[in-house]
Amino acid sequence: MRYCCGNNEPNSKTMSDNVIKFRKPKPPPKAPNPMLRKLMIIAAVIIVFAAAWAYFQVTGTPAP
Repeated sequence: MRYCCGNNEPNSKTMSDNVIKFRKPKPPPKAPNPMLRKLMIIAAVIIVFAAAWAYFQVTGTPAP
């Protein structure tokens, strides 16, 4: 039996496919905080110097 709207066909669309769905636009990504970036760089430099100091304290070799 064939229906007038093609409901028995596998690729037929339902009425809800024809409705526009309104959605909120995604908010733009937040810009990174420049102060936080500066603090991270300063912390990384301090950690590198502390690691070098600890290495030379443990191995006992003088710095070149």
